[in-house]
Amino acid sequence: MKRILLWTGVGVGAAAVAVMTVLILATCVFGNHTFTEATCTEPETCTRCGATRGEPLGHAYDEATCTEAAICARCGFSHGEPLGHVFLPATCLEPEICARCGQEQGKPLGHDYSEPTYQSPAICLRCGHEDGEPLPAALKDVPLNELSVGTPMPYTTASYEDHAVDVTGTAEIVDYTVFEGDETFPPREGYEWHVATVRLAFSGEDAQKYGMQSALTFGDYYILDDSITAGEDENGMRRFAADWQGLRVQCWQKTGPNEEADWYDHELRFTWKEGVLVPTGYDGVLLILYHYRLAENASRLYLPASEVLDDSALVFRMK
Repeated sequence: MKRILLWTGVGVGAAAVAVMTVLILATCVFGNHTFTEATCTEPETCTRCGATRGEPLGHAYDEATCTEAAICARCGFSHGEPLGHVFLPATCLEPEICARCGQEQGKPLGHDYSEPTYQSPAICLRCGHEDGEPLPAALKDVPLNELSVGTPMPYTTASYEDHAVDVTGTAEIVDYTVFEGDETFPPREGYEWHVATVRLAFSGEDAQKYGMQSALTFGDYYILDDSITAGEDENGMRRFAADWQGLRVQCWQKTGPNEEADWYDHELRFTWKEGVLVPTGYDGVLLILYHYRLAENASRLYLPASEVLDDSALVFRMK
């Protein structure tokens, strides 16, 4: 009988061990969970019993791009909409370009050039790029007897009493200035005065005997313009046109009062101011001193520059 009880005890003990083993290995009764890793939307979850631990990770979105919505780097879930391209306007050299991703669209516009002028080459109206050279000035390659400030040059003209007699003295630009205007040379918006102080001096016997008669006119360095009018208005202004940046613009000329007009120590001297009112920056006016005999009489002063501009004329470019 004792032997039977012993065997029964042994049998029950083995069964208990087996049950315990199953409980440990196949269930989570004793807390031995087997958790999967948490995901964006699920916390850690036991594969045996479904118990959870912690919180879901949540999505880790990359930034949206022009062509793709925001995408989770862990699970690939997309959110929202693509940003779409933001194209910058095309330029002369580049097509439309997306400011975010650099994608190109279309073609460059290409340059849109203006016509060249005497002052500037062809210029793109969109970007300012210059192409080529300015138009060649009419007098660019013509040798001129050019006056410079402070340097007297020989000047031959007719005598006052007998136009058949030549007298030779000197012509000088004593001073030259560019300014907006004053009482003598009234200002005008968008224009500036170019004013030269001219001095003629004669001391030879013919000048002492017959006096002298000077003559001057104006022209355009770029086109040798002949448009100056001999008549002056009530303000002493004479009109002429100039070629400025491809446009014909209205300009004015005015002669100031004599500062000297008499004999000084055996020298017959005339000093006065000649001014031109031109668009700001214009540099093409020519002051031309020529032989009075070409004019023949006072009514023909301010002759066209093309008629008097020869190798004997003196020229000062008012620039």
